[in-house]
Amino acid sequence: MFKKDLKSRIGFLLWISCLGLSILGGKTSLSSLNEERDPMWRREEKLKDDRAKKDKFFKEDVRSPLKEADRRKFKGLLYYTIDLKYAMIGSMERYPAEPKPLYINIPTSKGNEKKYVKYGRFKFKLEGKEYVLQFYRPLGGGELFLPFKDKTSETETHKDGRYLYIEPILGGKVLIDFNRAYSPFCEYNEKYTCPIAPKENWLEIPIRVGEKRFR
Repeated sequence: MFKKDLKSRIGFLLWISCLGLSILGGKTSLSSLNEERDPMWRREEKLKDDRAKKDKFFKEDVRSPLKEADRRKFKGLLYYTIDLKYAMIGSMERYPAEPKPLYINIPTSKGNEKKYVKYGRFKFKLEGKEYVLQFYRPLGGGELFLPFKDKTSETETHKDGRYLYIEPILGGKVLIDFNRAYSPFCEYNEKYTCPIAPKENWLEIPIRVGEKRFR
């Protein structure tokens, strides 16, 4: 999102936790230790809890992206059934930053472009076939950004693609869970400006997990 969407982004991120990390009395909880050993520990339960928190934010928070009329009748976002085969653990391959970083101009929902650093890529296998997704980082730093598009776009999910979280885990690896795929704010309200998944992140398969279209 651009700067004008910063307040909504901050509110939106309030419900995002580290999926189970908690500190109590200065000591790491048993839940945290279990998750460090196995990032898939109680994964489905955490996904359901995460969705409940997001619904609460959308319904009750003044920073919700929903229009006022939609907030009044909102009963929850629509999701596919959770399928943990779409939770991928692997290494992120960084692109060299020297002699200069790789850049990419990503189109937006408003018809202009936004420049990103092409940060790295993530390779994964699904049903025996290998796929690659690119990570991006805003100029000047910030959280990594992973937009993607698949065969469900335009009919079942947001027409310009969805976004994914990059979850760091022990050993320098990351967890990419398509069950957490979410729509950009412009799915709910056209006032927002949202980056569109570039062609290099278009998957020629349907990914039927994560968030569905709002309407």
